[in-house]
Amino acid sequence: MPRQQGLLLRRNRYYTNFKVPLDLQAALGKEMIREALGTSDYREACRNVVYERARVAALFEDERRKLAVLNPPQAKAEKRLLTVISEREAYQMAARYLATFEHKFGKWMQDEGRFLEPHEREEMRSNVQEDEYDLARGEEYKGQPLDGTRELLQFLKDENIECAVTSPAFQTLRPLFFAAHLEYLGRSQDILKGDVARERNHQFKGVHFHSPAIVEQKNGKTINDLLELRKQTIQEFKLSQKSADASQLTARLLREVFGGDRQLSTIQPEDIRQLFDLLRRIPPNATMRYKGMTLPQAVAAADKAEDQRRLSPKTLRNNYIQITALFNLAMGEKWISENPVKSKRLSRSFEDNADTPPRPQFTIEELNRLFRSPLHTECSQGKERGGRFWVPLLSLFHGFRCNEACQLYSEDVKTVEGITFIAIREEREDGSKCEKKLKTKQSKRDVPLHPELIQLGFMDLVQERMADRSCPRLFPELKPGNKAIFPILSPSGSPASWN
Repeated sequence: MPRQQGLLLRRNRYYTNFKVPLDLQAALGKEMIREALGTSDYREACRNVVYERARVAALFEDERRKLAVLNPPQAKAEKRLLTVISEREAYQMAARYLATFEHKFGKWMQDEGRFLEPHEREEMRSNVQEDEYDLARGEEYKGQPLDGTRELLQFLKDENIECAVTSPAFQTLRPLFFAAHLEYLGRSQDILKGDVARERNHQFKGVHFHSPAIVEQKNGKTINDLLELRKQTIQEFKLSQKSADASQLTARLLREVFGGDRQLSTIQPEDIRQLFDLLRRIPPNATMRYKGMTLPQAVAAADKAEDQRRLSPKTLRNNYIQITALFNLAMGEKWISENPVKSKRLSRSFEDNADTPPRPQFTIEELNRLFRSPLHTECSQGKERGGRFWVPLLSLFHGFRCNEACQLYSEDVKTVEGITFIAIREEREDGSKCEKKLKTKQSKRDVPLHPELIQLGFMDLVQERMADRSCPRLFPELKPGNKAIFPILSPSGSPASWN
């Protein structure tokens, strides 16, 4: 019989002998699993160890599943898409590249280079000088021109940035990285000679690893930090889902154009103008119509298809307001000193277009069709009148938003000094909070009840609902929609679906 794996003989008794994988040793608290098989017979031990091997394999698999739950894999870092870049940010990236390489070389000299023999250091310095000479002459290395492209591509890869070689950003960065690498080679020669690194190019004067600008670049707040702060603010102030949805295009635009790791302090008015130039070219419903594409790619696809449709002036204006508010939020947290979006010229460019058609209003014909519908004619003949009967009338006579009328409580209808009015508010009569929401703070108001509604019997409904202690709402049969609003009707068409 062949030798069985995991079988151990000790003092004429057989034991299991399984090695615990390295990744499970900490979880199981042991390096080996050794258990008595309860026999000294080799054939019986061979039969038993087969079952024990399967049991231990199942144990290892189970432990790995537990570890996978407790220690989920790290999410892959979001890749930053770079298409346009300001001169200032391009310079800061090149300066960071130079400072980082100079630091690495200085550290190598401290750890290893200082132990080289003088002739070895001189030979290395001569090689670096030759590299500097080849770079300055524009020689090629492995078929690639030494013009900064090689250094820039490696930097972009290390920084997890996607930037097409043909993009305006790459063309702005390449000569700066060429100059930065040339500067690095020159400073490296000084260090190899035992001298202090001398600054050659005036562009990089004062640029070293511990330069204040480099430290600030590393520690500054980013686009991702700002968007997370916005998310926390929405949750903290319990803003509606509509407010959260309104910022989705803004968040996507900022991440795809600037990148989530972009430092807020590096964003300049020029960058903002390029951002809004792209915004004006985005086709409507780009997420659905151009699935899997970034916004710049969706714009390119729409241009290629000769699709002339673009976001409406109102949507553009709303996104301008959203982005301005985001950077105001960053200013409030002292993350930036100035808002790069604030500009009278930019603001005027997003003013509502005079040619934009006004919001549609109900026509007389539509109102007649609504209030002569069976719902109203049957109720006028004695059928039970609920929210779908009263809400359109409340909105008609008082100018209420439908949601304001739908969410009324019985106690919101009050009489003071002989005047009956409706209190539009978020809180209860005792001041406690409830589920009611107002669009703005200015929406809170007291509105006298129209005599026509009193004549139609509205107060009878109020008295009936006040007697019902099971529910405080005036129209309990109306239920909020998926965005915590009550869909009732829509202008320029038949009444919308009732909830």
